[in-house]
Amino acid sequence: MIRFSCWLIALIVMVHAGSVWAQMNSGRILTNRQTFSISAMGGVVYDLDGEVRETTRPIEVIGGPTSQAPPENYSWSELGFDEDASVVGLRMEKMWRHVTLQLQGSFANPTVNGVADRNFFIGVEDVAHAGQSFEYMVIPEGTIYNGDIRAYMLDARLLITPVSFGAPDYTTFTPWVHLGFFGFFGDYYINAGNSLGVTQYENPPRDYVIRGRAEGEIGMIAPEIGIGAELRVPLSHSVTFNLQGHVGLLKYAGSTGDFGISARNEKGVDVDYLTYSSKLMFEIALNQNMDLIFGAELFYRDGEAEVRAKDKPEDEILALREKFDKDVTFQMTSLMGFVGLQF
Repeated sequence: MIRFSCWLIALIVMVHAGSVWAQMNSGRILTNRQTFSISAMGGVVYDLDGEVRETTRPIEVIGGPTSQAPPENYSWSELGFDEDASVVGLRMEKMWRHVTLQLQGSFANPTVNGVADRNFFIGVEDVAHAGQSFEYMVIPEGTIYNGDIRAYMLDARLLITPVSFGAPDYTTFTPWVHLGFFGFFGDYYINAGNSLGVTQYENPPRDYVIRGRAEGEIGMIAPEIGIGAELRVPLSHSVTFNLQGHVGLLKYAGSTGDFGISARNEKGVDVDYLTYSSKLMFEIALNQNMDLIFGAELFYRDGEAEVRAKDKPEDEILALREKFDKDVTFQMTSLMGFVGLQF
């Protein structure tokens, strides 16, 4: 439904643009228009969904010993991270004739409270027991746990606007190609109560702290390329309606080390997903040099990731006894309102 809504708005932009195609201009039309804006935004992230599915274990592929633990699947809803989360942030835009710079920074603090419906074996950065630091913890079945993620996100885009259609003070249509990146940085905390000891799991055995309090950091930067368009319609002498839509392709190739996971088990990560966005905005002229702007933006992400062992000699694979490779699917929807000034 969300994807359909984004595509529908993009289609409306294209259809209504037909009436202004008669006059083509070089670059974006900036006559009688304010070119810099800054605004505060707030909203919610919802429809969080995803699954981690273990596939094969490198050592077993080459005929080595089995892990004595079958592959498992984990979903976000099972772990409790499917609840809505509030988001706040700032956005900035600067328009020139042939390029436009957009920056958007936001913060979210999703939390989780749950009861493990089976044993959860988790890799972390640090979980302490008896004065020692470990990299793995197990949340036993029936254990009450909670946690939170402090997430900082940055969207940066450079829109390339070679042409536009229409005339100043009339309906205008501006298509673009955009280049940019999406950055995600954060730290997490998981509280499963006081640690009760250390158990061993896998083959060869690894030390897992039973319950405990774990923490770590995660982060990624991924480039994006896409297309979009803006339809700008004057409603009166002082009020203008602005409708935008874009579709972007986001790709990331790196390693699990970039996500705060132990380098001893470092694997390659390939992420491939699409973004869809639609934005409605009103511009109200306060005077000749300043506008009040407000509106809302709907954003949808949908994609998949492959976590695979890096190519290594067989003797190194036998020595490392790596964990299972994984397939990951995920999606996220956000609805953000904003208000600010344009001058």
